[in-house]
Amino acid sequence: MKAFIAEARELTGTLSIPAPIEAVFELFSPLGERAWVPGWDPELLHPPGVLWQPGQVFRTREETGDAIWIVTRLDRDAHQVEYHRVEPDRYVARVRVRCIASGDASTKVTTAYAFVGLTREGNGEIAAMTVDAYAEKMNRWQEWICAHLATRA
Repeated sequence: MKAFIAEARELTGTLSIPAPIEAVFELFSPLGERAWVPGWDPELLHPPGVLWQPGQVFRTREETGDAIWIVTRLDRDAHQVEYHRVEPDRYVARVRVRCIASGDASTKVTTAYAFVGLTREGNGEIAAMTVDAYAEKMNRWQEWICAHLATRA
């Protein structure tokens, strides 16, 4: 039997959001993403009653099954958060979000995903992740966030 060899890939993108950093950073919390990500409905698992803190565990329902998320790092002052997301039949991903103010009413957001395959199927998905596909994803995020912010104006 051939030994499994995990595929790995890192992808980084940048968004420019026309809103103050405090408002933008909150959009990347588990409940904040509900405002702009279609179908996003996290189930906050642990600790009870917590909305966003290091060590928090939550679950999302994906097309391919459940994803378990852990907030591994949260620095509200530096406007940075790191999550680890596990989809047991696919892959594990580290997700880092960093917000930097660009003046009083604009924010630069850098998102970095690092994927490691857990199965052959997960490896196949990772192999198909391209820089161009990630750029398209970032463009969608930009559109969704800006559309959400326009409804609040």
